[in-house]
Amino acid sequence: MTQRTAELADRVALVTGASRGLGAATARALAAMGADVVLTYRRRQDEAEAVAEQVRAVGRRAWAVQCELGEEASIAALLEAVAADPGRIDILVANAAATSFRPLMQAERRHVERTFAISVSGFLQLVQGVVPLMPEGGGRIVVVSGADTRTWIPGHGLLAAAKAAMESMVAYLGCELGPQGTTVVGVSPGWLDGESIEAMLGPFYDTAMVAERETHPMRRTVSPDEAAEVLALLCTDAARFLNGSTVESDGAGIFALLGRYSVMGAKVALAKKPDLDPSDAPAVPL
Repeated sequence: MTQRTAELADRVALVTGASRGLGAATARALAAMGADVVLTYRRRQDEAEAVAEQVRAVGRRAWAVQCELGEEASIAALLEAVAADPGRIDILVANAAATSFRPLMQAERRHVERTFAISVSGFLQLVQGVVPLMPEGGGRIVVVSGADTRTWIPGHGLLAAAKAAMESMVAYLGCELGPQGTTVVGVSPGWLDGESIEAMLGPFYDTAMVAERETHPMRRTVSPDEAAEVLALLCTDAARFLNGSTVESDGAGIFALLGRYSVMGAKVALAKKPDLDPSDAPAVPL
């Protein structure tokens, strides 16, 4: 972990879902910018403690706290622990989410309730408890959304609905908390090349990553560490006027989806019919 700047020196950040992936990368990025970090985990205590040690290795304080963000009592216990030590929160990064990936027509009430308990009611309870722990001049709340609110991803209907609700709350909370100096920003980091995507795609992972690299406007995939750099920047004072908005940090990957689909379609056609002349479709950059 590279020590960068002291823009967040002596601030305390709370990052949910920080035992792995984007949450862990965000905890490391915030520490590199000078912040102490409270990181929550659900089951992976060993991994969470390992991330906490990485934070401490750059001279910052770290606390790993177990929390079931879908349960009211567990969130209350987290808030009580944070109020005791470190005693305040300057930055909240709401990263944790969970759902049952399935078509909406197969979703049961329990799937809906759990998804929304974490990303909607649990998130709001966390905000309501953290804001009183923020300094008099206010703090920063950063909410992680996802590409599934902007484009169809099979099986993501429930999570997309919950994330869309979070984006709406980002705008409303920005208006409600802005007068006291607390600003709220959402971020949609797009498709990250990590274990979550690998688990979701299964045997199609390698092929999908090749397609992602070949068609993304930047001709590459995005790692959790790179996405975390954007989240960390959104926690700085310079990002204050993004209050109430959800920004995209996917390198134009989602915007370019239709064109990318056309490119892959053309490549498949060329593979099946090598005698085709690509110059017949000059708008497709093969």
